[in-house]
Amino acid sequence: MKKNISVTASPHSQHKDITLLSVKGFIDTNTAPEFERTFQTVLGEKKYNLIVDLQETTYISSAGWGIFVGEIKRIRSQKGNLFLAAMSPEVVDAYELLEFDSILKSFPTVDQAVQKGFGKTTTGKGGRSGSMEAGPAKPAAEKSAVTPAAEAVSEKSPANISFVETPAVKPSPKPPFLLRIFMPWKWF
Repeated sequence: MKKNISVTASPHSQHKDITLLSVKGFIDTNTAPEFERTFQTVLGEKKYNLIVDLQETTYISSAGWGIFVGEIKRIRSQKGNLFLAAMSPEVVDAYELLEFDSILKSFPTVDQAVQKGFGKTTTGKGGRSGSMEAGPAKPAAEKSAVTPAAEAVSEKSPANISFVETPAVKPSPKPPFLLRIFMPWKWF
């Protein structure tokens, strides 16, 4: 049977306290054990500052996500952290659908994970930066919006009339996945 995964662990070229796990292929029930062996080896070496480079990963099943989520508490209890980087759009879709974005932080590139996640600087020469700019959407800055009625009136109004701007309406956050499933009023 052909292997559909390749996992390498290496220290970040500029920050030796950060370990980079690069995954090529996909993580499913057949390949998850190989990924987990490398992941557990790194944790066994007491390396708790981790970036998982998913630039060349095309799919992650629940078995793969379970590995990340199953160890995040242990990693953080050791004063470390785990960041995901350079996810493909297909991987981002599953990540957001399963709401792992509330547990695991991701960045569009490895360099951004180093800079924004671990608060370290990079010179751009070391570490893979990843070319995929597909990460979870960042909330837009809050803007004020002029109501349509005010816009219509302002075109025909004298210059001495002022209009009150109203703040843009922010959508309410959706409830957690399991809560949405078990909301009985949604069943009817």
